[in-house]
Amino acid sequence: MMKLTPFLLFAFMIFILSFSVTNDIISNEGQYMQYDQVSMRFQGNDAVISVSYSLDMFSRMYVLLLGAYNLEPALDDFFLDFAEVEILEIGRDHAVVFASDVSRNNDAYYLHDSHELGSRVKVLTLVYPDGSTRSMSGVRSTPDTFYSG
Repeated sequence: MMKLTPFLLFAFMIFILSFSVTNDIISNEGQYMQYDQVSMRFQGNDAVISVSYSLDMFSRMYVLLLGAYNLEPALDDFFLDFAEVEILEIGRDHAVVFASDVSRNNDAYYLHDSHELGSRVKVLTLVYPDGSTRSMSGVRSTPDTFYSG
């Protein structure tokens, strides 16, 4: 009976874990990473983008064991439509990305053409150089916009 107890405990843990992972997959539309908040701060032609995301349970454990740098390919895929991005900082639930040439200069204004995002974002906030902001919910791309430099 003593040898059976560790096996039953292990089987019970696997059962609970598999139920939790299945629940995460269903609630996250099959994605292991959900983008909760993306803040895009324009700086001339470029932008500094802060990303807050949630991971499913399995991914959280994976990142805890092997490190957040393993999320870089997912972030690269998320910003695939951007010409050039550099990940400046990455953590378990956030990242900071520098994106070059996201806008183009047109006399006194900068024009930002829409860019597709690799997944739906719960809240996208654009922060213009003058400090004003614009927020949108449930978007899959950045909007066409303009701002003064």
